[in-house]
Amino acid sequence: MANKKVSVIIPASNEEKFIKETVESFKNQGYFPMEVIVVVNNSHDKTYDIAKSCADKVLNIENCVTVGEARNKGAESADGEVFIFSDADTYLTQGGVKKIAEITDESTIGIPLGKGMDGGKRGKLFFFYKNLGHRLGLYRAAIFGILFCHRNVFLKTKGFNKEKRIAEFADFIKRAKKSGAKYKLITDFHAVTSLRRFERNGYLKEYIFWAKWRMLSFFGRGERLEKKYFNNKNV
Repeated sequence: MANKKVSVIIPASNEEKFIKETVESFKNQGYFPMEVIVVVNNSHDKTYDIAKSCADKVLNIENCVTVGEARNKGAESADGEVFIFSDADTYLTQGGVKKIAEITDESTIGIPLGKGMDGGKRGKLFFFYKNLGHRLGLYRAAIFGILFCHRNVFLKTKGFNKEKRIAEFADFIKRAKKSGAKYKLITDFHAVTSLRRFERNGYLKEYIFWAKWRMLSFFGRGERLEKKYFNNKNV
């Protein structure tokens, strides 16, 4: 049986320091057939030029859009049966692409567990508790920067909500499950991601923000906080 074609979709805004390493990490997985698509979103550095030198497809969006809309634009140009959505500073441990392709059927959506790129004590503690929360079923989101699904799930869910400024993965998973998708948490490989936002803003500050956002969102009042967070370029 032939392998399923995988499309890796990476939105990138001013990510010249990370984009080449991220693209090459997926190519070095050795999975075939696979395409890596970079959606350059309103960048003012060398992200586009670097992406052109290593990715299979590169889209350049000059006007600023949300990351969800950038992901949708990448999916529109994708040829794969399986979609992997990755942040520009995130990659999968070896064998991750192959495993995702093997377990993804027409109703699958899921995420892997996470791991910090730097390996510091605070990062390890952070991921210990986040991974535990996912294992216990307390979360259905992807703070780890990787989400995968079958093309049919993406089309049935009508893509990401382009109005969402943050937590677009959680919103997508929620809507996909309502449309019949089956959620899978993969525990035998990891999404390895940069903790630069947490290091810059402080772990406690980030915890407080997300706790406040969850509470306000429960009552339908999270939009104002989302706009503030987005406008401060913390995402």
